[in-house]
Amino acid sequence: LMALAAGALSRLLPLAERHPARVAAWLSERAGRPVAFDRLETEWTRRGPLLRFDGLRIGDGGDAVRIGAAEMLVSQYAGLLPGRSFTELRLRGLQLTLERGDDGRWSVHGLPGEQQPGTDPFAALEPLGELQVIGGRLTIIAPALGIDTTLPKIDLRLQVDGDRVRTAARAWIRAEAPPLDVSADID
Repeated sequence: LMALAAGALSRLLPLAERHPARVAAWLSERAGRPVAFDRLETEWTRRGPLLRFDGLRIGDGGDAVRIGAAEMLVSQYAGLLPGRSFTELRLRGLQLTLERGDDGRWSVHGLPGEQQPGTDPFAALEPLGELQVIGGRLTIIAPALGIDTTLPKIDLRLQVDGDRVRTAARAWIRAEAPPLDVSADID
């Protein structure tokens, strides 16, 4: 039954490109605020439908979080497992900065939506599912610890569940070096 449903859905996927307003309405419902985009392309993958957006925006007017180019994988099978997200929002090539303040608190800069003061950039992105950064660049700044370095390539997965954040990253210190795998489960 699932195979038949997947086969039928893969044939109907091009309809999504012809009806972007319905896709925007579905995303708006998931995000809890208006979602808009300039262009939509679809593709069927082994894990489910992949939606590619240009000019993706979450919210209205000046308060909108401008994401730009992004992908969303509707992971039809993973969403059935407990603790797994039904959708994955993929952002490519972000320039992230992890900075430690004098008070010992860490903060992340470079995420879409952080330009708006007093807002949590994850708040707009987390209702859309697991966040993935693919092919990003990470600068780590911690003056009190004597750290100021840049990792030229990082792939990151981040899943927010209430007050709990689970993350996994694969980072390369140099292109020819083997990657460093890191995972964290933060309450």
